[in-house]
Amino acid sequence: MLDKIYSFWNIKPENIHGAEFTGYEPLYSEFDKFTNETYEADPQGTIEAVFELYRSINIVPIVYYTEQGIVDAIKKFRDSSYNNIQNGRIGLGNNRGQTINRFMFPNMMTAEPKGRGSNSLKDRFYDDTKLRRAIRICFEFRDGNSLVYPTAIRRSLELVTGENIQNFKPQNARAIAEYCCPVLWGRVYDYSSGYGGRLLGVTSSNLQFDYVGVDPNTETVENLKLLNHFIIESGGREGEIHQSVSEEFVPENIDCAFSSPPYFNLEKYSDEPTQCMNRYDSLDNWFEGYVAPTMRNIHKGLNEEGTFATNIADYKTPKEEFKVVDRWIETAEKLGFKHVETVKMMLNTRPGVGNGKQDGVEKFEGIYVFTKQKKSV
Repeated sequence: MLDKIYSFWNIKPENIHGAEFTGYEPLYSEFDKFTNETYEADPQGTIEAVFELYRSINIVPIVYYTEQGIVDAIKKFRDSSYNNIQNGRIGLGNNRGQTINRFMFPNMMTAEPKGRGSNSLKDRFYDDTKLRRAIRICFEFRDGNSLVYPTAIRRSLELVTGENIQNFKPQNARAIAEYCCPVLWGRVYDYSSGYGGRLLGVTSSNLQFDYVGVDPNTETVENLKLLNHFIIESGGREGEIHQSVSEEFVPENIDCAFSSPPYFNLEKYSDEPTQCMNRYDSLDNWFEGYVAPTMRNIHKGLNEEGTFATNIADYKTPKEEFKVVDRWIETAEKLGFKHVETVKMMLNTRPGVGNGKQDGVEKFEGIYVFTKQKKSV
């Protein structure tokens, strides 16, 4: 069942060292020898020694799973503690579950920011220059033990050269659904399912939500259905997955609609004609062809006391800045919704000088929450 995913990640039988593994377990005792003192004594020699160890196994340094490992991990995720929404914000630290989705959705590694080419975690790892740079970051920006273990290298690779395709954190999705859905056993509609963060988070809630998700991407839907299979195997609630576009799909009897929608020109997920980047060539066309029809369909399917929520932010490309938040709210209110609250979803800042982290500057994205008011136009 995992053969296709293993093939993408180049996992061979000799790399499997348990139900949950990195493939580098035989080298952990070697990694322990590399400390800040080792690096300070011989920076370049230390980088080369660590580099050669990673190239000796040569698989992307993430957490991998066997089938039983995924089932066990989902059970642990379901029972794990998390930060809920308090005083209008979700704090940092809701990181559990991301290793599951990172492994289960390898096509997240082939998505790319428009005009920048592929620069995924996998691409960076197999680029010798970028791997060496990541190793240097491990020593120069981090303290403590396990400086060059796989998790540390993966985090450093995410800091190297450019942007990362981000998945929605499952624990944040769980917290938002529990906050926004007005009823127990409610139906939660995810109008852009993406890489499974909301599927995992919503189906793990103790409030026993029914998840309904839609996504146009063929490979993403295959992976969503596979994750759904393992959720069921773990004793969780079965999600309902549809391959369609939210501009056309009309959900039924939903109590909460929540997602993080695709921008029209920010990230390329596939070459399929159903993708927003391929369907819409301007911000106006995106609002008219994607946003407004999606909102109308949500309005039709949303129960009277239901809520509609969106994680969206203004953004920049190398050539232009796009202001979408105010227009999103304005469009929703024209179509029969009322903006009632903005929840702050706190974000980490990168280590280093010049980003405001040392000054205590908060970084967050908004979750814009709406209620259903009148008949959609």
